Amino acid sequence: MATFASPPQPAEEVGGPDDEQLAYEFHEWSYDARSRLEAALRTQELEHAWLGPTLIMCERDEEAVDQAVESVLREQLPKLDKSLPAVVYELRDFDDAHKANVLSELLSEGIAHEVDYAGNLEVAEADEEAVDALFDRLTSAASERQFGPGLPGVEPYQVLEALFFSADRLRRNTSDSKAVEDFALAHEQVVQLSLPWGYEPDFWRAMLDAADSLREALVAGPDPVEGDAAAEHAARALRELLRRYM
Repeated sequence: MATFASPPQPAEEVGGPDDEQLAYEFHEWSYDARSRLEAALRTQELEHAWLGPTLIMCERDEEAVDQAVESVLREQLPKLDKSLPAVVYELRDFDDAHKANVLSELLSEGIAHEVDYAGNLEVAEADEEAVDALFDRLTSAASERQFGPGLPGVEPYQVLEALFFSADRLRRNTSDSKAVEDFALAHEQVVQLSLPWGYEPDFWRAMLDAADSLREALVAGPDPVEGDAAAEHAARALRELLRRYM
């Protein structure tokens, strides 16, 4: 167990009057692990304080503290037992940010792993289910980030309702000017919405694609041969997709 020559710094003395503070929770860490982190922070002379298992630090030091936390996690991580069955995941199709997130999650969950010279991830077969869930979680989070930044004050359900009713009218008459106007406003709003709570990312992506298809068909106008068939088909597809939420 580590001992230190000076007492911990009081939380109110961390940073200056203009410095923002951050709090990291380490409730699940053992006392020994927190002592290792304390030693790493002192070595780097990073201002910090402890309120029980909660670490208080300056926002400007966030990256350095993250590196110290990762270092302690790596020290505690069990080695991959090569005598046991293993599972290999190919990471070459992922970008560097996604790979870093995968490795960070493995560290946080204490899952032993190795990355070989080709960039493939190897874990014990016994951890396969946990690693699969980890990948699913990160993929879902990445999907959510691909949607809009959010539109304060706008209710997602009302936007979907406007899309549904305008598409319902447009499938019968693409020349309905009020339906076209309502759809244009709803489309402008829906592409700015972040993924609302309770909606699956796959549905939201499919709905956005269907709304984009209808918008493109309306902008293109009637086809010399097929007339309004493309817009009618797109309106029908969007309506059917949204019907289960109405």
